Amino acid sequence: MSSLLLGKCISTAKKNTIRLLIPQLKFDTFLNKHFRENETILAHDQQNICNPGDWILLRKFDEKFRLDIDYKVEKIVYKSGDIIDPITGKKALGYNNVDDYERLSKMFK
Repeated sequence: MSSLLLGKCISTAKKNTIRLLIPQLKFDTFLNKHFRENETILAHDQQNICNPGDWILLRKFDEKFRLDIDYKVEKIVYKSGDIIDPITGKKALGYNNVDDYERLSKMFK
């Protein structure tokens, strides 16, 4: 694996430790197609700032930190529930903007 990873926080496993889901695309040479596979790893969170659902950038330790931990939290890329569409700059909820839901709720009141 590389020295930087992007993963989604699943849970806070122990004190200063989080469990992450790392999505990867694996290529099948027989079918000539990529398939998504997930790997679960543990990472060190010194400030306890990560919550389940956050997308986090991880950096590999220079030397082994613990037997089961190879990565530390670099920064939180996306907080859980605070997804902003990069094109429009509006808050997104699923595949639609939050403004669309507010407009629809006013129409059907």
